[in-house]
Amino acid sequence: MILITGAAGFIGKNLVLFLQKRKIDFCATDIYDDYFLSDVSYSKLDITDRETVFDLISSLKPDFIIHLSAHPLPASIKDPYINAKVNILGTLNILDAMKEYKVKKIVFTSASSLVGEVQKNPVSEDHPCTPKTPYGVSKYAVEHFLRVYYELYGLNYVVFRLFNVYGPYQYPESGALIPVVMKRILNDEDVYIFGDGSSARDFIFVGDVVSFLVKALENEKVTNVILNLGTGKLTSIKDLIYLVAKVLEKSPKIVYKPARPGEITNFSADVTNLKRYIRELPSTSLDRGLTLTYSWFKKEVI
Repeated sequence: MILITGAAGFIGKNLVLFLQKRKIDFCATDIYDDYFLSDVSYSKLDITDRETVFDLISSLKPDFIIHLSAHPLPASIKDPYINAKVNILGTLNILDAMKEYKVKKIVFTSASSLVGEVQKNPVSEDHPCTPKTPYGVSKYAVEHFLRVYYELYGLNYVVFRLFNVYGPYQYPESGALIPVVMKRILNDEDVYIFGDGSSARDFIFVGDVVSFLVKALENEKVTNVILNLGTGKLTSIKDLIYLVAKVLEKSPKIVYKPARPGEITNFSADVTNLKRYIRELPSTSLDRGLTLTYSWFKKEVI
């Protein structure tokens, strides 16, 4: 049985649907009351409440944990203390409970942004890391805690450093690039490009992400390792906007604005180790992923 933290989030919702379709036993948790319908096993969980974390893991006795819960990057800049409390201390509560009740493995979603200043592209897992936000620092700290808990206590883990994830259940209110662009084009609003549009990112479809999270649990040989989870392919912001517009069958109204200082460009994943351990790479093309995202968007957002 799999215990999911942060199941009410963007990736969590997709993971729940993925596990349901495959009839894999799981319990979804998040900080909200009764978030899912009755067909989902769900427990309210605040990971910063140590006693509750221990009680839940003691009662459920999960084989595995997929740890998605996180205080997000923008909020971390406003409140580094809360970010550390949730992302670091909350995770330590989970790790200590895992140790106590002998959970087999945890899959942790880290962030590619913890790399900070990119010295060499594509970025490999051994690239130097100089996080530039409290969020990045907290993710990097947890990666080290996982290593230490393995070395000291034999606790097994897999870390996925996520690149730019997009797809269904990512709402425009999140501020994420693709749903914002999609909404603005549909509403015939201006779409802003900062700089000349050549800034590029590595976009990965959420369906591929959740598939790899589960593959890492199921494969006993994939353990105690940090893996980039991206496609290894770069798409410029300008090209992305035109791809979205093509899927929507509309013309974008692009407005160019001055480049934002300090923005990291051409930042893609070195996926050599991902292929080595998982034996495959993400397969959803950006065209296909955007089409699937728009199908959801029409039902849930428009």
